[in-house]
Formats: sequence, structure tokens, C-alpha cells
Amino acid sequence: MNESPESVSIIGGADGPTAVFLAGKMGDGFKTGIIIFVTAMLILAAVMVLWKPGVKTKYRFIRLSAGNLLIHLMDGLVTFVNTPDLAREGNILVSRFGFGWGALFTANLLGFLLVVLMAWNFNRYEYPRIPSKSVFDYYMKLFYGENYKPSWFWFKFCKRFRPMFALVSYAAYWGLTAGAPVFVIGWLLHMAGIYPFWFSSTKIAGVVYVAVAFGCIYKWARDGYKLSGGCVPEAEKGGGR
Repeated sequence: MNESPESVSIIGGADGPTAVFLAGKMGDGFKTGIIIFVTAMLILAAVMVLWKPGVKTKYRFIRLSAGNLLIHLMDGLVTFVNTPDLAREGNILVSRFGFGWGALFTANLLGFLLVVLMAWNFNRYEYPRIPSKSVFDYYMKLFYGENYKPSWFWFKFCKRFRPMFALVSYAAYWGLTAGAPVFVIGWLLHMAGIYPFWFSSTKIAGVVYVAVAFGCIYKWARDGYKLSGGCVPEAEKGGGR
């Protein structure tokens, strides 16, 4: 979204009846009802996504996908309510290239399908048991083998693509899912008449995405290390598979 403290007096771009309806309703209880409904849906999405996030429950993949979908639907709803003509939409497809709802919907659909693919990828992954001295040792052995050259960077010569794709999917899923509600919250603040000078949906969402993604990279390696039994005597160390 593209935040602006200005109120909307004329709504264009949507079809006539919809524009008139929204223009007439945004000043009364309709706005409060939308805020309450969207907030409740975000809480429901959080429950679906965060309930036993590290446990492979029976319907985990469905929960993670449905929770992310709910966030996207709420984003679409508050965007339509606040700017049906997309005049204040910050998506580059709209703000720079001038596309409309069709392009915005298609882009969000493709993004959601990518998130679903990521969730499916890391949900089916099984951690290999690799005796390791530390989380870092597990991480390096998994991607680069027993005789790895220590490095704190994920350089491009990794040949073990299955764990690589699982890790990227895990980090990207949680980063994108954590950052997506920021845009919804930005619209809700706008509807409530709250305009913090420091609030920028794009910047905050970007920071949240990067922080969560990198945190998940560490957590992913730590979980594999724990499942491997943690630190073991030097004589018992074996190769990773």
C-alpha cells in the first residue's frame, strides 16, 4: 500500500454502484466492522500458521498454506475497501506500470502458489542425522561434506540441492508470511485514522522478511543438529548422507 493521511471523498475506478456504496459507507460503522473482521481473520491466520510450527502434524501443510492464503485475502479486501481505483496502491505493477486489478490479482496468485510450493517442499523434507560438534558444523557438513572448508557464507558451489531447496523454502515461506500482514496493518491504521510518521509498510515488511528469513536459516540448521543427537564424541563421527 501507499499510505496517505488524506480521506477519500470521491472513489473512482471501480464500477459505479460499488464506488457509490463504498463512498457512502466508509464514514460509518462499515469501517469499524471491516477493521474488526480483518483483525479477527489475521488472528485466525496466526493461529493456523503458528500452532505447533516445528511439528509435522497431519494437516501442517494445509494449515500453513491456508493461513498464508487468509492473509492474502485480507490484504486484497482492505486494499479494495480503501482504494478501489488503486490510486493509492504501492505495488510497482500499479504505481509504476499502471496496471489494474487483473495484473495485481495475477501477481498475488502467482506469489501465493510459490509460497504453497515452498511449504510443500520443506514439509516433505527429512533431516539427515549427521553427528556434529555444533549447529554450524551440522550446517557445513550437510551442504559441503565432512572435509568442508569453514565459511560463514553460503557460497555457490553447494552440490546438495535437496537440503538447499528445503532450507530456502523454509526461510522464504516464514519470511514472506511474517511480512505480509504488515501491509494489511498499514491499511487498518489508515482506516482507524492513525498515521505514525515512522510507519512505512514496504520498509517494515522488508525488514521483517529479512530478519525472519535469516532467523529461520539458523533454526533450520539447529533443528537438524538436535535431531542428530547434538554433540558426539570425535571417534563416533560419521559422514552425512
